[in-house]
Amino acid sequence: MKSFTMKALAVAVLGLAGSSAYAVCPTIPATTATPGGGGAWSSQTVTSATVGNAPTGLNGTSCAFQVSINPGAAANTKGIVTDNSPQDEKTYRARFYVNTAGLTGLTAANRVFRVFNALATTFPATAGAGSDEVIVFIGGGATPFVRFFVGDTASPGSYKNIAAVFPNTAGNYRIEFALDSNAGTFRYWVSDAAAATTDAAPTGSATVTQTGWSGVKLVNLGIFGTSANYRTNVAGQALIVDEFDSRRQTFIGQ
Repeated sequence: MKSFTMKALAVAVLGLAGSSAYAVCPTIPATTATPGGGGAWSSQTVTSATVGNAPTGLNGTSCAFQVSINPGAAANTKGIVTDNSPQDEKTYRARFYVNTAGLTGLTAANRVFRVFNALATTFPATAGAGSDEVIVFIGGGATPFVRFFVGDTASPGSYKNIAAVFPNTAGNYRIEFALDSNAGTFRYWVSDAAAATTDAAPTGSATVTQTGWSGVKLVNLGIFGTSANYRTNVAGQALIVDEFDSRRQTFIGQ
């Protein structure tokens, strides 16, 4: 495992051992090739999507990763970056900033997309279970919401469904979670991007039974797994993500 790795496409970091460092803005090719700019994202995948650098970041950074789904795109459309440096992590924390202000069509609850997932190498042979250990969805409505699907063989379909409402309508948020498969706990923080958060005061928590999942091995960040209503009504509008950081143990916050 890398002690720390700059996540250049999101102007961000990976610090599974607790370290962190910022990267300069990279050149982002709108192809399926590994990202440019010397970043440590393992790869990027772009199919019927448009990716690029937002001119400013979400937390004082000089740029951020911007992605939109093209009009008329198919169900498997995606614009994501991928990190495969985790090594079957049974305890895993991740945090990123996200701005939905450009998604002006995100006005109904059925306009949903995946912004993040963490996958394991192996998973339990229970009904509904897959390699995803954690999925983070964002959806629309009067106030956009975030929804976590966390591997849990004690829940119907082998996933626990946890929802949280974003705390404002300005569109600039911070999402963090802490998964401890050994202890069977999942904690999460959903906050305004500028708000202070602490390890001791998560937005919420849940118990999960993760027997059979081998631990986080690969993560994706961007737009993928879109609903038909999202592709019809929000296509061409840009989501911005920034400052991705992942660690084994330590709280991340701002």
